[in-house]
Amino acid sequence: MGGWWESLGLRGPLDLSGDISERVLREYQPVGFAPVGNDGEVLSLEQVVGLIEAAAGEAKSRRERAVAERRTADVAEFEAAFELSGSDTIVEHGRWAGFTRGEATAWCWNLFQYEPHGFVHPGSQVRGEALINLRAGGLPEVFGYPERARELTNTGLTPRQYRQHREALGAKTFDPADVRHT
Repeated sequence: MGGWWESLGLRGPLDLSGDISERVLREYQPVGFAPVGNDGEVLSLEQVVGLIEAAAGEAKSRRERAVAERRTADVAEFEAAFELSGSDTIVEHGRWAGFTRGEATAWCWNLFQYEPHGFVHPGSQVRGEALINLRAGGLPEVFGYPERARELTNTGLTPRQYRQHREALGAKTFDPADVRHT
């Protein structure tokens, strides 16, 4: 059976010494909440719950907008690979040799976005530098991405088909905000 604190989204209460703290909290209920730094109106528990719900709704909306904006940017970077000057030129040297410049660039975007690597230093530095290189028109040869692209191509997939398959599966593109920094 829950207590008033659960309406605030809190679990618990804090385990100070078994169920003693919960018993004490059940015996008392807050009659009001005073805004910090304000000598004004005291809010009821229901009003505070409403404020929490509104803040949670706004945070959810911000996250959804950020996801939509990131998706738009990801698709734009991917599609731009096919519009590059010289995108039909075959890469002759390096690990991307044999791909057209546009295909190699599109595979880079796919793999950076759907099969991310490099979250712990020095990989995070390699990832950051490789993305700068890619955005500047280079073809980074990191994380085994050229070999992975060749493997996928050998199964018959094009960069667009790969992306379509990932989207059909509901796969999300990489979000740097999902990386935990502890």
